[in-house]
Amino acid sequence: MHIRRWTRHSRSMVKRLSPMIAISALVLAMAAVVAGQLDPSPHLDPVALSISEYAAQERGVLTEFALAMLGLASLALLAGLKAASAPIDGWPERLILLWSLTLLGVAAIPWARAQDYLVAVAFLALPVATAQLAGRFGDHDEWRPVARTLEWLTLLAGLGLAAVTYAALPGRGVLIGVAERGLLLVEFALVASISWQLLRVGLMTTITTVPGVVRQPVADPTQNATSEPVSRHAHAA
Repeated sequence: MHIRRWTRHSRSMVKRLSPMIAISALVLAMAAVVAGQLDPSPHLDPVALSISEYAAQERGVLTEFALAMLGLASLALLAGLKAASAPIDGWPERLILLWSLTLLGVAAIPWARAQDYLVAVAFLALPVATAQLAGRFGDHDEWRPVARTLEWLTLLAGLGLAAVTYAALPGRGVLIGVAERGLLLVEFALVASISWQLLRVGLMTTITTVPGVVRQPVADPTQNATSEPVSRHAHAA
């Protein structure tokens, strides 16, 4: 009995804390990106260099830090979705985990060639996962508000993947930096949108479980309109 209660309490804590951890890590990642743009390396061109090339040649560690924070945010998001019993079982869960670990790998591995492969895997994994989640979330009331956002962002991510593929292969690397950073921005938005919805779900759960707070049933206006004349007739009779 105590073990079951402790497990339920732990899941509730993870459900509430994980979106805050994810959003905090996303803010740190964005701050690192902005700081890198304010003080860029003068000998590096972010337009012509891929993310992995830029990270390997960068004099600081801001790019690696931003990718590590994005990977950490995604791991926290995955834990929160599991605790909230979100419909992520199967391939979406595996692909989000793959996306998270590959980002952490890019941040930890210093070799540009290995980073290239990991970035390619990460870029592909998340849109495939969110394409499945958009349909699943649409079938659940708690997650339906974010389903349409996921659809549009996943579509943009697909276009970004096409742009990156063209820039890397027939384009011979021209504007590869712009294509990859644009795609990464879209995938950042994907993680942020799901994290925000997870935060909303956690807040609603907290509100509805506060002692003394009772959710009142919503009255059906159609039922009230049809029942009122009947009650008057009954009193007249």
